[in-house]
Amino acid sequence: MFEFSLRQVALCGQQPGEEPGELAAPPSDLTAVIGTIGDQFRDSFTRLCLYLARTYDDAPQTRTDDTVVIGTEYGNTAALARLQRRAETDGKMLSAKHFPNATSSSASAFVNLGIGATGRNLTLNAGLLTPVIAIWQALLALAVDRSSTSKVLIGDVYSPEALLDARREPYDLRCRSGLTHATFVKGSEFRADFDFTSDHDEAPVLGGQIGSSRSSDRNSAFVTAEFLELIQTLDVGQQAVLTCRGPLARRGALTVTRQSVDTARNGGRGE
Repeated sequence: MFEFSLRQVALCGQQPGEEPGELAAPPSDLTAVIGTIGDQFRDSFTRLCLYLARTYDDAPQTRTDDTVVIGTEYGNTAALARLQRRAETDGKMLSAKHFPNATSSSASAFVNLGIGATGRNLTLNAGLLTPVIAIWQALLALAVDRSSTSKVLIGDVYSPEALLDARREPYDLRCRSGLTHATFVKGSEFRADFDFTSDHDEAPVLGGQIGSSRSSDRNSAFVTAEFLELIQTLDVGQQAVLTCRGPLARRGALTVTRQSVDTARNGGRGE
């Protein structure tokens, strides 16, 4: 059991009717907010992570102990694929000394450096269970006094390579690109209870669901944003449940109970 307050939630993503792939219309002020330094190593996922972290919460004036948790299935694999293709074309060797930031978790490094966070830095891929695991890690950092603020970024921006990979699995879930950014802080506004008991249903429906309402998206960004927006509308004593199911009977459930109303919530500037 964890207690927390939720400072803000923001979602940037494709609409249901858009073709799968990268965002056709990224934020108009993307370059103004994050600049272009290091763009040769940053893909669309990394840029969107940094944009949301800088835009939808108060920009710190000094270095902080903030924790950054990124939950993603494909992360910045688009940048890695681009570097590999370029290496083949230019006859270079695939070595870290030739390709700075050539790791699947470099997006979190860009975010931590970009917002001056010195707390825990974590990138995780729990497949379809990613929302529950990512929020659990974020709240754990608050509970053990690792940080006073945990910033969570959940989602994917689908490169062509990611789409090819996703379509190999028979989940029957659509691949919309999108990213959710939320800021959790110490407080008692909500209580979170986690359950990782194996799923014993013979044929569980895979993916995320809020209560009995199932998400049709493979990308966890959308169900995460919907759930976090929902809990902010709860009355004191009410609960909401997010359940995520994956193959091999893997299951994670998050139950959030409203304990009080925070009248002093603050957020970022947004667009």
